[in-house]
Amino acid sequence: MESVVKEYLDYAKEKSNIDEVVNKKLVSQNEKFLNLKEYVKINPEKEADICREISLELSNMDILKSYYAANFIGHFLYHCKNIDEDIGKRIIDLFYTNIDNACRFIENAAQLYNVDEDDLTEDDIAKINIDIMYRLDYKPLEAFIGIDMMIAPIMTIICSNQSLRKYFNSFNFEDHIEYLEPYINALSYIYVGIEACCKTKILVLSPKMERGFYIEASDMSNGYYLITLLESELYKKNLLKRYGIDNYEFDEHVYNIAIGEEHAREIVEAQAHQQYYTIYAVQKDGKYNVEDENGELDLNNIVYGDMSPEEIPDIEGTHIIIMDSEGMWNKPIKWGMEYFSKVHQKLNPYVKILDEISDEEYKNWMEKIKNYNS
Repeated sequence: MESVVKEYLDYAKEKSNIDEVVNKKLVSQNEKFLNLKEYVKINPEKEADICREISLELSNMDILKSYYAANFIGHFLYHCKNIDEDIGKRIIDLFYTNIDNACRFIENAAQLYNVDEDDLTEDDIAKINIDIMYRLDYKPLEAFIGIDMMIAPIMTIICSNQSLRKYFNSFNFEDHIEYLEPYINALSYIYVGIEACCKTKILVLSPKMERGFYIEASDMSNGYYLITLLESELYKKNLLKRYGIDNYEFDEHVYNIAIGEEHAREIVEAQAHQQYYTIYAVQKDGKYNVEDENGELDLNNIVYGDMSPEEIPDIEGTHIIIMDSEGMWNKPIKWGMEYFSKVHQKLNPYVKILDEISDEEYKNWMEKIKNYNS
């Protein structure tokens, strides 16, 4: 092990003193940490091995210092084409341990103020006596005041690697994040990574043309994003007329925003050129019903804005969209760029058109759908 790395790790394993907790920037300004950064800058070919060494010691470090270490590693991973999954899992494990500790800090603070946790305010947290909390239970204190530093490395990991996204999601962090959000608003950004779909296979059926095909969708979080890229891919593959889409005008700017090659400098909109139903909309006679028992639009019956590709209803494990020109809109539905903009640089949103199904398969699927709702 390089001496500069060893010296840094020795420092990182020491308990942070009260000055470092009060002003966490002192950790980043520590001579041993600065020496490590300078060494990596001079010897970039050694950065991967050094990050691997440091990741092996994350669980043995002082909590506050482990956050800076994770951030250091995350900066390296951001520039990697492929992320080392073992390193990624160690950073996720660190987050798991310490977000639980951070929640315990809120419990401790509520006890200190002698109020219910629900009544604890952001202002209460800002005024808390750090010296007292440090002496009472310093680990939850450190976990809380530095947890925001984990956002960047966690987002890099879960937006770059779908296996690590699944691993992260297996911990069900939503409750922890929701609990801490009132005091650390930036944590809500992690939802972006949590909600981005993994590779999702979807069957698209076109009753108008009596045809169907499979697609693969990845790294997007809503139904409008899916429709934007689906119609673009049908255009690119010269399949619009084959699946009954008329009057489609390809907007290269919209497409480039959706795949992350351009950023909008003005308000940009996209629109659908078909109706997009779920299996719940199809009746026994093949007609569509999008209303609930009160005559209101039932969002479960359509592919709507906040429906992730992974949330599209399925039959026998197959997610299904019905794409038709019949239906519910008098005018084409439109949506703003907030629905089709890549929200993290490491995401790779796309729709890939896979195989077309046979005529027999199409008929079988439509019968299954009609019978499913009868």
